[in-house]
Amino acid sequence: MILSNIIIIVILAALFFQYPLFCEEQSANKNNLITNDLIGTNLQRNDASIKTVEEFLDTLINSSRYDRRIRPFFDQHKPCNVTMTIHINTISAINEVNMDYNTDIIFRQSWYDPRLNYSGTDWAAKAPQITLHYSLIDRIWVPDSFFRNAKEGKRSDITVPNRLIRIHRDGKVLYSQRLLLKLDCQMKLQKFPLDNQTCVVNIGSYAFSTNDLAFYWDESQNVSAIRVNEDLEMPDFVLSNHEAKYCNRTTATGVYTCIEVHLQLQRNLELYIQQLYLPSTLIVTISFLGFWVDYKSHPARTLLSLLSIVTISTQAAGIRSQLPRVSYIKAIDVWMSACLVFVFAGLLEYALVNVIARKGELRQQVRFSKEVIGNRLAQVQFYKKDDANDSAETMEALVHKSSGGDRNTSGNASSHVQYSAMSNANPLTSTQSNPLPQVVLPQPAMIAKAAKPVRDSAQFVDIISAVLFPVAFIVFNIIYWMVYLNMQVEYVLK
Repeated sequence: MILSNIIIIVILAALFFQYPLFCEEQSANKNNLITNDLIGTNLQRNDASIKTVEEFLDTLINSSRYDRRIRPFFDQHKPCNVTMTIHINTISAINEVNMDYNTDIIFRQSWYDPRLNYSGTDWAAKAPQITLHYSLIDRIWVPDSFFRNAKEGKRSDITVPNRLIRIHRDGKVLYSQRLLLKLDCQMKLQKFPLDNQTCVVNIGSYAFSTNDLAFYWDESQNVSAIRVNEDLEMPDFVLSNHEAKYCNRTTATGVYTCIEVHLQLQRNLELYIQQLYLPSTLIVTISFLGFWVDYKSHPARTLLSLLSIVTISTQAAGIRSQLPRVSYIKAIDVWMSACLVFVFAGLLEYALVNVIARKGELRQQVRFSKEVIGNRLAQVQFYKKDDANDSAETMEALVHKSSGGDRNTSGNASSHVQYSAMSNANPLTSTQSNPLPQVVLPQPAMIAKAAKPVRDSAQFVDIISAVLFPVAFIVFNIIYWMVYLNMQVEYVLK
């Protein structure tokens, strides 16, 4: 009996202490139910309850029922699908040195948020879609999309922030904004300026993995998700094609959704033919004209070659300043180096012609000096003869030899000397009795041989060069254009 009484007292005490907590819990549950009923019925109010669109929006995105920190479909454990489109307004400032470009785009994103669905209300008929003020973007959830290859970027704020937020009655949200971006573009310049480049617009999610967020290109209306301004023009390139692709990325923190646009840019070759190839070709051609100038015109030929070298070097330096320092050889490097080699070779050819001319003139001077020295020695030996009879015989012998040797010589007048016998008799009597003999001194066989004219040898080298250099330059042009116009460069986009 006593034991049963103790048990009853303990039960009553427990009920006494637990009853307030039970009442409090029931009250809280009741309040939660009331709150949920109120939230559920807020969108079901009639026009009498919600008279203005401001009140409707306050009810729709009220912080008590809509938490922008939670993504759509989080409670259903499935990813939120975001569809995107891009409208390219301009592409400008394509910089080969920094390997980037500027673009002005309109970036649109669409997704469904069930919490913003008001199709079951009276406002669905009144306002099938509602365009919000740009400041309300901070009150709803938006994807954390970013441009992976962006160096710089900002939203356009002229004259107000260029943003569009539109909510449809079925919960579809459209978010559009105008962006000014500087994007990285990894270029392959082996064929510059005969190259085509592929630049990328890469968009990805920064924090949400593929389990939470998925990006897709919007092609539901059979319209390309990438739209380009019809008036788009670039000074150096032509947008030949564009292609939308997918590129999910795996990092240390997970797998993230990614989409990208490949922009096929074709370089405007006519600009470089007009400003680069044609002027350098004319400079090389002008340097070839020096082969037709007389090699004795030293100032003209030297100045022509030096000016051509300086002009080609200046043009090559200007091109190099507009390109990055890369480890491979570019097509423009091959062209400018070849032009410089041809012009410099013309200067070396002129130096060779001068060497040949100087050597020929030196041989002629040596040959003439030997002839003069031989004549002087013969005269000295002739005057040393004391015997008059022997002198006469010697003179006759010299006359006979000179007449035979005259047929083998070139007939140079400098090889002939005249001699008259000197006596104490009357000059007139001496002249009549002893007529003056004509003496022709002999010349060595090697000296008497006729020499080849120096001018013919130097001019022959110039004539050969005037034909060989242009032909070699034409052959180089054929090989150059065939190789680089048909070369394929592989682009590895990461």
